[in-house]
Amino acid sequence: MTLMPEFKFSIVLTTINGGDVLDGYCLQAEKEGLREQLHTIVIPDRKSPPTLFDTCRALARRGFDIVCPTLPEQETFLSKVGAIGRLIPYNSDNRRNVGFLMALEKGCDLLISIDDDNYCMGGKDVFSTYAVVCGEPVTMPAVHSVSGWFNLCDFLQVEPAYTVYPRGFPYHKRHQPSPLARGEETGLVRLNAGLWLNEPDMDAITWLGAPVRAKAFLGGSLLLGQDTWTPINTQNTSLHCDLIVAYYFVRMGYPLTGMPIDRYGDIYSGYLLQACVRHFGHRIRVGTPVADHRRNAHNYMRDLVGELACILTLEEFTEWLPGVRLSGTDYSTTYLSLADAIDDQIERFSGTIWTDATRGYFHQMTYCMRQWVKACAVFG
Repeated sequence: MTLMPEFKFSIVLTTINGGDVLDGYCLQAEKEGLREQLHTIVIPDRKSPPTLFDTCRALARRGFDIVCPTLPEQETFLSKVGAIGRLIPYNSDNRRNVGFLMALEKGCDLLISIDDDNYCMGGKDVFSTYAVVCGEPVTMPAVHSVSGWFNLCDFLQVEPAYTVYPRGFPYHKRHQPSPLARGEETGLVRLNAGLWLNEPDMDAITWLGAPVRAKAFLGGSLLLGQDTWTPINTQNTSLHCDLIVAYYFVRMGYPLTGMPIDRYGDIYSGYLLQACVRHFGHRIRVGTPVADHRRNAHNYMRDLVGELACILTLEEFTEWLPGVRLSGTDYSTTYLSLADAIDDQIERFSGTIWTDATRGYFHQMTYCMRQWVKACAVFG
């Protein structure tokens, strides 16, 4: 892939670790001749150790453009963006939103979102691949699924050889025949989801019942057909700057039917963004670059408690979302039309998870979506 020399890359991550993941991405940017074009934003939280700031300062001394704002500096920044600044909690991965807004203020051309356990595997074209979201239309294989869903884990050679699915994949679409059709298509890619070796991004149910390791990437990156969906997270994901306004990281932490909804803020944000991308006929590319996912320590029983409410709400939500019809002439107005559509639809869902409290949570989500658009407009 050929890079336009003026592309400005912004990597955003949150962490309560020491930041050792950063070195690989900085070295990779240097290898690809992009040191001057890369800006890295690390968002610490209340539990982040002093060594994180030491790591960032050391990289800055080596000439890399990297910021790690203190908590008071984050609050000063958020005071500029209105109501959404008061709705980003501490001790939460939702603070990734601070970094997204900082990237927008910086004037990035593309945003790269990683988790602090997604290590760069290197190669000759990692950032070149991320930059497909800012390029010209590409012609490459596309996949269409009879079920309307594509399993990203089909890209992976896993051991043991179980059939597993990525976190957020609807359960009503798993383990059923779903023939695939593939053929060359041309489209303008604006969202790219890279995969993960070692420990795939799977839900707690899968980790408890069918733990696997991803030993190899089988190759063959694809465009998703406009009729074919898959969950997209904030791990190893790149998007054109125009899409940031539709990429609010959804706030979690509310109790639904006695269960705390958690760990799926990125999954919901990925689904909402996909709906907007498809409205414009833009394309979603999945496959490379591949990251080494050295998964942080997890208590999967505790994770399951947090994930279950999300899994239940997604069952009906993902049946509805692919058929939604949006309006809007840009990503901000389209995202607002999606918020309106959600407000209307959640009053129609009827499953046992859809109590008044659940509906209230989703109305709060759409309120935050609207405030996010206003915040992004401050820098737009």
